[in-house]
Amino acid sequence: MSLDDPDTVLLAVDEMGRADRSTIDGGTPGIVLMENAGGAVADAIQRRFPRQPALVLCGPGNNGGDGFVVARHLSESGWPVRLALLGARERLSGDAALAAARWSGPVEAMSVDGLGPGALVVDALFGAGLSRPVDGLAGTVLERVRDAGWPS
Repeated sequence: MSLDDPDTVLLAVDEMGRADRSTIDGGTPGIVLMENAGGAVADAIQRRFPRQPALVLCGPGNNGGDGFVVARHLSESGWPVRLALLGARERLSGDAALAAARWSGPVEAMSVDGLGPGALVVDALFGAGLSRPVDGLAGTVLERVRDAGWPS
């Protein structure tokens, strides 16, 4: 589906949250939604970019869980993938912890120095519902990625 498709519907953040909750309340496990979202992102990346090193930046919540799924799918498709986590893996919970458990690659601590040059960057730090400016280490990392002009 693309934004040009007349059947594509864009939802506001609160509408998407309600849709997710309704789907989960209807019996679909949250990890299934996470797998579907991460798989769709990985597919879109592979359609848009040639195979290249990828750096997936994962946050401490469900958006980070989506990132673990993206990293796994890309890696399984032969992409060289590095994954950097903001926070500790053992502090992940719920569906994000399940997604992280399915990732067999290394998990690096997020750092500005660990960015390296030229990787395609996947931002899975925070979700669309974030209502504050991104600051601290995450903000610095995102600024560095933006200023470097790497594909993201």
